[in-house]
Amino acid sequence: MDWPSLLSGRALPLVMGIVNVTPDSFSDGGKFFTAEAAVEHGLRLAGEGAAILDVGGESTRPPRYGVAEDVPAAEEIRRVAPVIERLAARAGVPISIDTRKGDVARAALGAGATILNDVTALRHDPEMAGIAAGAGACVVLMHMRGTVPAAMQSDLRYADLVGEVRDFLAGSAERAVREGIAPARIALDPGLGFSKNAAQSLELLRRTESIRGLGYPVVVGASRKSFVGASTGASADGNSPARLAGSLACAGFAARAGASIVRVHDVAETAAYLQMWRAIENVTMRP
Repeated sequence: MDWPSLLSGRALPLVMGIVNVTPDSFSDGGKFFTAEAAVEHGLRLAGEGAAILDVGGESTRPPRYGVAEDVPAAEEIRRVAPVIERLAARAGVPISIDTRKGDVARAALGAGATILNDVTALRHDPEMAGIAAGAGACVVLMHMRGTVPAAMQSDLRYADLVGEVRDFLAGSAERAVREGIAPARIALDPGLGFSKNAAQSLELLRRTESIRGLGYPVVVGASRKSFVGASTGASADGNSPARLAGSLACAGFAARAGASIVRVHDVAETAAYLQMWRAIENVTMRP
């Protein structure tokens, strides 16, 4: 599989539904921690319109929500492998593994995942690129400073925010190609909320077209993040109605800016929002 074949002929952006098999994710940690609950949730998201399911077994929540648990690879595999195997067999959509660990990626791809979503852009584990290349997996390369999510907000200084993020992602794609990953299997994520404050995240979202100019599909993950709360005055609760409304606005802006995929918690609402947005964009009045 590659991104062109997945994206071709479909109304964009596709919706990537989030399946957190964790006790401590910032928004829904613990709600789907058992394999049974996670599989049921994933199947529901696919039924609501998710074109991809992104399964993760380690929280990458920002430090403001408390330091996320550093999960050993064996435990992460225990969490995600059975969920991926069952979703790959039943959901009818591609499965992505959200991990920065090579052992987890290898197990997940063996269980049926076809997409590797790495918040460190394949930098945390030197084996990651080779694993992806050997499996013919698609990858999502995200911008974040450092390779440990717990320290991601330690340096928010940029001389040229958009230029530096763009250069990082371009360099990450070049390194991936050198490691044997086909360009058609690469997508880029500007990493909203990762090593960025609220204003920086908004600016990157506003400049999505600049990232798209690199020639790769762009993944935008704004769903329920703290910059949405800061912009809407929502409470710290990631499930607040204001964060949902703000997240939908981000999805609409990402769609207009040419994003190929939006990664979200609220699939039904996002799918309906995008359907309405397309109807408005494509309406033709008869004389």
